[in-house]
Amino acid sequence: MEITLNGEVKKVGVKNIYDLVKSLEVDSDGVVILHNDEIVKKDLWQGSNLKVKDSVEVLYFVSGG
Repeated sequence: MEITLNGEVKKVGVKNIYDLVKSLEVDSDGVVILHNDEIVKKDLWQGSNLKVKDSVEVLYFVSGG
């Protein structure tokens, strides 16, 4: 299925946000997910199913000085 991931059209073989984050191999504690411009709480990732043409933004938090 094709979705827009961080502004780029990508083919993904996952069914929900949890699986998408897992496939990206990112630290799930350091990200916020926007699914179709709505923030999705981490405890809802498994129930947030993806559909063709959905938009997902993975925002990374970086600290430093």
